[in-house]
Order: sequence, then structure tokens, then C-alpha cells
Amino acid sequence: MLLTIAPVWKEAPFIRLLIPLMAGIIFQWYYPVSVSTLIIACLACCIFFFIFSFLKGYALFRHKWLLGVLLTGIFIITGALLVHFKNITHQQKWFGNIYNDSTTVIAVLNEPLVEKDKSYKAVATVLAVVDEEKIINTKGDIILYFKKDSATISGLQYGSAIIFNKPLQAITNSGNPGAFDYKRYCLFQDITHQVFLGEKDFKTADGNFQPVYKRWLQNSKIHLLQILRKYIPGEREAGVAKALLIGYRDDLDRDLVQSYSNTGVIHVIAISGMHLAMIYGLLIIILKPLSKNRKTRLVRGIVILSVLWLFTLLSGAGPSILRSAVMFSFIVIGESLSKQVSIYHTLSASAFFLLCYNPFFVWDVGFQLSYTAVLSIVIFSTPVSNWVYFKNKWIDNVWKLMAVTISAQILTTPLSVYHFHQVPNLFLLSNLVIVPLSGIVLYAEILLCIISFIAPLAALTGKLVSVLIQWMNSFINWVDSIPFAVSNNISISIIQACLLYAFIITFSLWLMHKRNAMVKYAVAALLMFSISVLLKNIYQQQKQTVIVYNTPKYRAMDCISGKQYFFIGDDTCRENGFFRNFHLNPSRILHNVKEADSLAGLWSNPPYIFFKNKTIALLDSTVKILPDSGAVNVDIVILSQNIKYPVSLISQAFRSNQYVFDGSNSAWKIRQWKNECDSLHLRRHSVQDDGAFVLDF
Repeated sequence: MLLTIAPVWKEAPFIRLLIPLMAGIIFQWYYPVSVSTLIIACLACCIFFFIFSFLKGYALFRHKWLLGVLLTGIFIITGALLVHFKNITHQQKWFGNIYNDSTTVIAVLNEPLVEKDKSYKAVATVLAVVDEEKIINTKGDIILYFKKDSATISGLQYGSAIIFNKPLQAITNSGNPGAFDYKRYCLFQDITHQVFLGEKDFKTADGNFQPVYKRWLQNSKIHLLQILRKYIPGEREAGVAKALLIGYRDDLDRDLVQSYSNTGVIHVIAISGMHLAMIYGLLIIILKPLSKNRKTRLVRGIVILSVLWLFTLLSGAGPSILRSAVMFSFIVIGESLSKQVSIYHTLSASAFFLLCYNPFFVWDVGFQLSYTAVLSIVIFSTPVSNWVYFKNKWIDNVWKLMAVTISAQILTTPLSVYHFHQVPNLFLLSNLVIVPLSGIVLYAEILLCIISFIAPLAALTGKLVSVLIQWMNSFINWVDSIPFAVSNNISISIIQACLLYAFIITFSLWLMHKRNAMVKYAVAALLMFSISVLLKNIYQQQKQTVIVYNTPKYRAMDCISGKQYFFIGDDTCRENGFFRNFHLNPSRILHNVKEADSLAGLWSNPPYIFFKNKTIALLDSTVKILPDSGAVNVDIVILSQNIKYPVSLISQAFRSNQYVFDGSNSAWKIRQWKNECDSLHLRRHSVQDDGAFVLDF
């Protein structure tokens, strides 16, 4: 068991390397150290380690701890160096080191165009830039947006090269409280800039500029998608089928995805280790005759590894499925060589090598949940299944499946609450039905792809897949409709999540290994968690806040008093579920507030909003300002909807120390207002450029 520490170090020596490697990765990201300092420190540790390794006898016994310290230091520094060199902005050939607004960019599409509401989108690699008539090879990716009615995009495909000199825009965050760190997410994928291209903004080059093996993988993926589109009727059903088989999520219905998330089975439509485990299990059954002797076991291992890695690459090689691919690779290699390896060693080794490949996986939610889920199942599934014993074989098998589901939740729940702010209360019911049903669907899809050249059989199989997915979707929607299906809008900090893990670990040590001393530590962790929640609630009850959000093309403002908020803004921000969840709800979850019909101390008399002791002037296109209207003292002036008056006239009518430009204004208008405010020495804040405006009082 992992919770008995000593055996784990012996069973899984890679843990001793993994922990310092992760520590170095995290430390370097938040507290960067110069690469020269890191290299010098690493060389010093290596030299001393080499010297101390020659000690023998009593001297070695006495100073053995120094070898451990030095080895730990080496891997901490290794993690830090990996972060530095993996960061595309630190690489010498990054296009950002050369690029300026007059530079011509040569970019190659890394994916087929994806249709959005008002444009087409694709990620592209900047192959080279043309600077002063010199072509310079570069690295780094950008996001391209193409105008939807452009006729020239019809010839664009995976591997197409385009040439343009339109200025790139750096990717930024919205700056709204609690919002997803989109800039960091893109940087971890080597993406730093974006650009919107009209029909006349770019030219295409002849030929395909992607390597042959990548083109083959992409063409294979497109072929599979075409099979699924052709033979599986129903848009929602086909969308789920694509996500389930190869992780293609662009055609998924947003409301359906939310329902899968609310019921705790989002892993079914997000390619994960579960899918690879199903394929691995199928291969084990099919290739069982080859497990009789060493030579055939070697062939069996090669076939299994080839299929697993092909599936992994076709599905996009995300962190969670990469974890499974590496882990199964260790298992298959061990079986082929007739060697048994500890599951803890396999897990820690796979995590170690994946972080060496990409240290930014540490922050990937799929990577985190994948490892915690497997670890949780390994540790807790047997003890949980032993809670109850059924004589009936079928009932006992159902209970064992439920035990696996329960055990997986133990270590993943704190992470899920921290990242997704919700707990699916009916996860047991959902997983009991959906997991085996999704396995049948996956096998049926594989069969469909194999027999796709036989049209009648393929059509029949596709219809069967569609019906099964309809059952899945209907069941999920039914579970989601139950009032207590999910507890959402839960906000915890990273420290509170760590306290929950401390409680789970210490309580499990006491419960599973009868370590009575752990009871006091479990109680202490739970008490500290409860106190932190209580203090947070007390602080929030006393808080008064005004937030003007960065909501593109719309105005949106929350007035927060204690644990309630009142929304002021355009109806679209309230009625559009995706817009609301992306731009507004993260802040409301962070502040732990619920909507109120009215707030004490809040009232309005357009264009004025009075909140507690603050006066806000909300000026939009409906407001009329007269030159001789007199000056009114206000705390904040919010300019909205491209109000036509110059700041000089507004400042005569409204005296204020703070001017705010909300998201409903055009970029050119904001630039104009900024220049006017600077010339008049007025404080100004643009939510488009500076993020949300937050006033606490």
C-alpha cells in the first residue's frame, strides 16, 4: 500500500526522483532562477556526489545522507532546467525574438480548420519570418482566425502554408476574477500570439509542409471521422462517438458536456486511461494464444504496444492518455520479459518520464486527475470492496465495479472541487450505467471502422451505436435533472485542498492500518480546514465590491454585498449560458456569492448608481451631456457603448478620480479616450487592456 511509506520507497524507487523533479518544476515556474545559476549549482552537486560516492566503510555510513541530499538537489535543479528550456519564449529560435509589426510571417497549419460561430480557427507553426528580405527559420505556434465568408480558405488544409504580414496580437487573459488562465494554457502549448485574417490578408503557398508521418496520422484521423459522420445518424450522437473514439470534441453539444460533467462521467467523453484500458483488455483477449512461450509473447507485446500508441497518437496524445500509454508500455514490456513490476513503480516511472518530456504537464488537470484516480483505485479499491460481501456472483461483480468507482473518487474529489467547483452527488449511479455502456459503444465503434468497407453492415452497426449513445445521453440528462444531482459553485483554495488531502491520508492510515496516532493529525487537518472556511465566510460577509467585467462587446457589472450580488448590464450576459459561465461565473464562485433581486444600500437614478457610500456614473449612448450642465462629484465614471462625448466635456460634467471603459466599447474609441485622459491627467482603466476593474471598500 502507498500509505505504508517504507515499502513504497523499496517498491517504487522512482518516487525518490519524481518528488524532487516536481519540486524543481514548480519552484522554477513561480520563482525563476537564472539558467547560469542553475547550471553552476547542478555541476557543483554532481561533483560533490561523485566525490562522496568513493567513500567506503564507516565514512560512507556516516555521510550516506549527503549522497541523498545531493541526488535530491540534482533532480530539483533538473526540474528547474526543464522548465526553463521547455518555455518557448526562452528558446533562441522563438519567432518573438525577431518579430515586429512589419515582419512577414510564414506559417504552417497544424490542424484542419475548425468552424466557430463567426470565423474559422486553426493552430499554426511559424515556420519562418522574413525580416529585411532575409528568411529566418523560427519556432513557436500561433492561433489563426479566418473570416468566415472568405473564398480563399476553401483550399486550406492540414499542412498548408500561408504568408501574411498583418500584425500579431499577444494572447492575453480576460483579467476577470477567478477566470481561467488562458495565456498560461496557450504558452504551455508553445502558443503565444494570434491574428485575424481577412480574404486579402494572406497568400497560400503550394505543397504540404508537414512531415509524412504526421500527414498520415492526420489523414487517418480524418478518415475515421468521415466513417463516423457517414454511418452514425444524429448530430449529438455522432459528436459523442467522435469524442469517445478519438477525442474529437469540436462537435460536442455544450449543454450535453455540462450534463456529463454534473453527473461525474466527463471522463467518458474526454479521452483518458479508461479508453486505453478497454482497448488493452480487448487486445489481451484477442492475443491470448500468443502468450504461451517467450517468442510469441514478444510478438504479442509488439502488437499491443503498436496498437496502443497508434490509438494514443490518433487521439491527440493528451496528458491523461499519454500517462496510460507509458504505464501500459511498462506493463507490456515487463510481461514480455516475464518480469513483474510494482504498480507504484510503473506509475511513478511513467510520471517521471512524462515530466521530463514536458514539465508543464504538472499543471494539466487531466494529468493530475489521471494519476490521482489510478492511485486512488490501487490504494482503496480492495479495502472498499471488502466492506460488503455478496454470495451471488453477479451482485458481487456489480459491487466490485461500484467499489472501483467509489475508490476513484477518494483522491480525485479535492482536485475536482478545486478545479471545477462542484461535486457530482450521483456519480455512483451514473458510472454504474455509463462506464459499461460506453465500453460497449467503444467496441462497436472499433467494429464499425473495421467493417466500414461493407456498407450494409456498417450502416447497421452505425445505427446500433447511435441508439446506444442515445440511451447514454438520455440517462445522463435524466440523472442531471434530479435536483440534488450536483453540488456546485464550491470554491476552495489550494491550501484548503491540501488540508483535505492531509485529512484523507491521515484518516486512511488510521482506518486501514490501525495507526492510532494518526487520529489526532486527521482531526487537526479537518479542524484547520473548518477554521479556514469559517474565516473566509466571515471575511466575505463584510465585503463590499464593485466589479466591471471584461466582457467583449457587452457591458457587465456586479455589485457585491456580503454573499449576494446584483447584476447590472446587458441581458445577453445573463441569458447566454456559455458566455455567463466563461466570463462571469468564475468571479461569483470565487467570491462565493448568489444573485439577489435587490441589495441593501443599492439603488439607481440613471445615469447614477448609488451603492453604499459610493456614487457611480454609468454613461452610455442614451445619456445626454450639456456643456453648461454643471459638475457632479462621483467616485467612478464608467464609459459604455461608445458614448459620443469627449472626455474633456465629460470631466466638466462629472468630477471623478477614476474613469473606467467597459467591454462594450470599440478598441479605437478606447485608444482615443486613453489619450484624452492622459492629456488631462485623469486616472483611467480599460477592462479590455487591463482586465476587470475591481473596487473593494
